[in-house]
Amino acid sequence: MKNHKNYECICAYCEKSVSVYDDDSMMCKHRGIVAKDFSCNNFIYDPLKRIPPRAVSAPKLDFIDID
Repeated sequence: MKNHKNYECICAYCEKSVSVYDDDSMMCKHRGIVAKDFSCNNFIYDPLKRIPPRAVSAPKLDFIDID
């Protein structure tokens, strides 16, 4: 489910969920153990849980002397 913002409304980004030692599960205060991509109406975005994509590095350019 996409929100009108630039983030997805999934449990991996929710303030009310905590990651379980299993990489695919979250512990939700309202729903119990759910998948990371699960979504419900109790979603509150937590910006500290989102891992931003890596920045694209500039390509290396070689100097060519045209004289």
